[in-house]
Amino acid sequence: MLKKWRHRRWQRKVDAAMPQGEAVAAVLRHFPVLAGIKGESANRLRRRAAEILASKTFLGAGGLEPGYEDCLAVALLAARPVLELGIDAYADFHTFILYPDEFVAEEEFEDEAGVVSHGRDLRAGEAWARGPVVLSMADVMDSAQGQGFDVVVHELAHQIDQLNGDMDGFPPLPASMDAAEWTHEFSEAFERINTALDRDEEPAIDPYAAESPAEYFAVTSEYYFDAPEWLEQHEPSVFRLLQHFYANN
Repeated sequence: MLKKWRHRRWQRKVDAAMPQGEAVAAVLRHFPVLAGIKGESANRLRRRAAEILASKTFLGAGGLEPGYEDCLAVALLAARPVLELGIDAYADFHTFILYPDEFVAEEEFEDEAGVVSHGRDLRAGEAWARGPVVLSMADVMDSAQGQGFDVVVHELAHQIDQLNGDMDGFPPLPASMDAAEWTHEFSEAFERINTALDRDEEPAIDPYAAESPAEYFAVTSEYYFDAPEWLEQHEPSVFRLLQHFYANN
């Protein structure tokens, strides 16, 4: 009985957060990739966005006080990776922190000799283990333009990646997927981009994907949602696996 009561309470909360009217239309006009989602998928996108708005806290930093439009833009962009996976894929974090622009992050580096040093880096986004997810709103608004860039998808791919432990480019796969095939295809693709860079060749996707297997998964997830034809053309095996993964079948 308690479980049913909690479920009904949750559904009421989601219903109350359902994006409506001109607010949604304004976001869709700004993000061409979102505007291309039609029919039942568009309804499910709004439902997932409502679940995100109902379950996550949105905080401002760097002088930004997030308005409803900021939160709605993030929620609608964040809805795509979990359209089929379900909102539970975001269960390990509870907070978005929104900066007006790129923000300074402290970094720790270890060289080949094991010497640890510290530095500072400008970032568009950051995903911490079990949250929060930190985003630059300037970069959020530059996302989902069909160019293979989406900072929201990138950071949330990291969160999904961490559901089964380390951030390593190997997220929890549905039972229908072959873990050995995932490892083989992604390892070969990761090697290809690093080989291209070693030869001073221009890779087909953002070279930041060569930083680590985790970044490769996050960057190719961006392309999967924002420029799928380009990813399918240049990395068809990776595209096929991401299609299977995000469809959760």
